[in-house]
Amino acid sequence: MKRIIVVAVLLTLLAAPYARAAEKISFGVLPVMQALPLFMAHERGLFKEEGLDVELIPFASGLEKDAAMAAGQTQGYFGDMLTSIILGANQVPMRMVATVFNTTGSQRMFAVLAAPGTGKPSLKELAQKGIAGSSNTIIEYVTTRLLEKEDPNATLSMIETKNILARMPMLLQGQVAGAVLPEPLVTLVEGKGATVVADDRGLGITPTTLLFTKDFIDRNTSVVRAFLRAVSRASALINADPEGARPVMIKYARIPEPLQQSVAIPVFGAPSVPERGLVLDTYSWLRGKGILKSELTFEEMVRGDLLP
Repeated sequence: MKRIIVVAVLLTLLAAPYARAAEKISFGVLPVMQALPLFMAHERGLFKEEGLDVELIPFASGLEKDAAMAAGQTQGYFGDMLTSIILGANQVPMRMVATVFNTTGSQRMFAVLAAPGTGKPSLKELAQKGIAGSSNTIIEYVTTRLLEKEDPNATLSMIETKNILARMPMLLQGQVAGAVLPEPLVTLVEGKGATVVADDRGLGITPTTLLFTKDFIDRNTSVVRAFLRAVSRASALINADPEGARPVMIKYARIPEPLQQSVAIPVFGAPSVPERGLVLDTYSWLRGKGILKSELTFEEMVRGDLLP
């Protein structure tokens, strides 16, 4: 009996150096409501339950997040479709593996607003006067698509204001006729007298996506699948008990204090494959703007076989 135990111990010790520990995932996130499934998966221990060692790395801006990804400091990140395509084409071979939120139904992510006291001008009128936003980004993309719905021949004049927080006082003080803002800032400035002229609700053109480097996916396909399972479970938890998720949202997302207890918790569908038509439309827009030089296929931007 003792001999059997000794042999078993020796076999365990010999096998130990070859046992592969779970690879740590450093995943970049922004302090926004749409990243709530990631925060919930972390807070509720869902990543650990899937056998993963995930560190969510918070960034104050998309620029910082993209720079960290390009420098190899993170293996994946949460972001909009435009930056996902640009980063993957120009710096790091990447693949979008899932869409986690989109502007379906009554949900909105971005809105074009008119300054208080100016009534409700048309989007075309605001576009001619100048709209505070950020060129060559999701802000310009969504504004362009909204403007095309009203008048395909209208021209957009973008007043370059990359700092989102700087746009609010400019709009509220009447320094600009209009501005593009994300939720929950849209709701905040509406309460201060600004008027929504157009928004992306129901259009499904501003999805947020999860990405990993191609190299990481190739080496850790099962890990990425487990990551997506945890996020899917977190989305289901949020939808089942939105108010139960509010403390997590307040802890991690940048929600203005007056709205923390009242802003609606987003509804998250199960993670899905990024829509081909939208991916290719976004890619074509980037190519048309001259932002993207590389020719890419859908399969070079999206990996659609990893969802649970």
